[in-house]
Amino acid sequence: MKKIAAAAVSLVLAAGVASAQYKPKPKPKPAQNQAQLQPVKTSTEFRRISREEAFKLYQANHAVFVDVRSHQSFSAGHIKGALSIPGSQLIQRFSEVTPGKTVITYCACDAEQSSGKAVLNLNAHGVKNAAALKGGYLEWKAARLPIAAGPR
Repeated sequence: MKKIAAAAVSLVLAAGVASAQYKPKPKPKPAQNQAQLQPVKTSTEFRRISREEAFKLYQANHAVFVDVRSHQSFSAGHIKGALSIPGSQLIQRFSEVTPGKTVITYCACDAEQSSGKAVLNLNAHGVKNAAALKGGYLEWKAARLPIAAGPR
């Protein structure tokens, strides 16, 4: 009988010790002055500008076009007066862009994929007056608007 009682006491104590070992630790509370980190929200929405509106800004000298395609594509044909700054170099070379003007990025695709990415990149670096040209270079050229060829 003493053996059974001793075994029962041992089981109760062992169960108590085991459950004490598996209690979850409380989460630490952040200090009152410590900033709460918020998840970064990425946006795929970017400003687009119509060919007509872009042409009006171009005529009034209120816009600068930035061709985000390769230098080879730029040399084959580009919007007259545009700067050739491939998308991967845009932030490093942004000082080449005339300040105070609307920055209109363009590429060759009609979905504004590369130019839209460039606008998002500029927006993320504080440039709010940027827009992607709807239809890109191909639609600008098809509308017989001013173009040029060769390096600039």
